[in-house]
Formats: sequence, C-alpha cells, structure tokens
Amino acid sequence: MSGAPPNRFLLLATGVVLFLFIPLVLFLFVRHPAPLGVSLGAGVLLIVGHRFLARPYMARVAPVKCVWCNRVLAGAPEGKRAGEVSILELHSGDQIVEAWCCAVHRRSAARFFTFLHTWRWPLRLGIFVPLLFLLASLAAAAAGQPAPVELATAWFKLVVGLTVNLAALGYFFSREDSRLDVPFPVHNFFLLGVRILLWIFRLVGLWWIWQGLVYVLKQ
Repeated sequence: MSGAPPNRFLLLATGVVLFLFIPLVLFLFVRHPAPLGVSLGAGVLLIVGHRFLARPYMARVAPVKCVWCNRVLAGAPEGKRAGEVSILELHSGDQIVEAWCCAVHRRSAARFFTFLHTWRWPLRLGIFVPLLFLLASLAAAAAGQPAPVELATAWFKLVVGLTVNLAALGYFFSREDSRLDVPFPVHNFFLLGVRILLWIFRLVGLWWIWQGLVYVLKQ
C-alpha cells in the first residue's frame, strides 16, 4: 500500500455505522412496529441497499484492518515486520477478497471461515428457513390476513439463536482448509471484525434462545 496512513477513527466509525443496519433490520422484523407493512418494507429495502455501501467499505478496509480483531494495521501493512501480518484469500462466489489480519489471528480466522463453509447448509437452513417463515407471516398480517406472527417471531429467535451460537462456538473444533470459501455475504465480516461479531452472536443468540424457549414452553 502507499499514500497517507488511514484515518483509524473514520474507518472504525464507518464500520460501526454500517453494522448498525443489521440490528435495525432485525428490530423491524422482530419487533415489527406499526404500521406493519412499512416495517417489513423498510427492512427489506435496508437489506438490499446495505450491500451497496458495505461492499465498497470492504474493498477499502480489506488491506487495512485485521479481519479478525478489527485493528487498523498501522501505515502500510506490507512495511511492518515480517510475520506480523498475514493475508487470507477469501472466495465469495466469483469474487476473491485478500483480507489482511494480524499474524497471530490468522489461524482463528482461517478456522472460522473453514467452519462456515463446511457447515454452510445447516447454517443457511438455520437462518433462512425461520427468516422466510417470519417474513411470510409478516407479509400476510400486513395484507390483513390471519398469520402466526408471534409464533414465527419466537421460532425465528430460537432457531437463529441456536444457529449463530453454533457458528460462534463450532469453529473451535474446525481445522483450516486450503481454500477459504465464504457462503454468506463476505462484506459483513469486515464491519466490526469477526471476533467482535462472534461475541455479539453469542450474547444476543443466548438471549433469543431464552426468549424463544419461554414462548414455546408456554404454548
């Protein structure tokens, strides 16, 4: 890299702002404030629009921030001491992203992305099936039709909570593969760094598991 050192505050603050799109979408879907149709439509628009902001951000920070701990690598990373930084080649569809990371974090990051690919179908099903159930219920309710919105919300929290905790804990038992394929939108992992994201998964996931179980057990 060349040119002026990156503005750490600006890079980190932008990542936080872009990440906040995600909890906002979840708030609109899970709490679905009235009018229901507006909440649903706004959530879908945020999902579609988010990638057009997050992808350029990823391209900007991939060679500047550690994809694992989110630390901004000082100055030009290639000018640092040998072995202090590493590069992970992440495959996302036809796209290849060269993600920089602290050398000490390379193994953790590689094991995590390997786990995501190995368990991609259970993880996808655990997220997208309850999401589709919830969105279909919200759409039906917004159209004035009877719909199991409370049930769909509870199952969404329970199943997604279990799924994200699987992702946050399962990589400890994974081994690095030679090719790192990312089965989810890769740009989201550059917003806060994988390590912070996994802690959010664990904490929010446990809370959602509790809320989902309370609802299910009361039925």
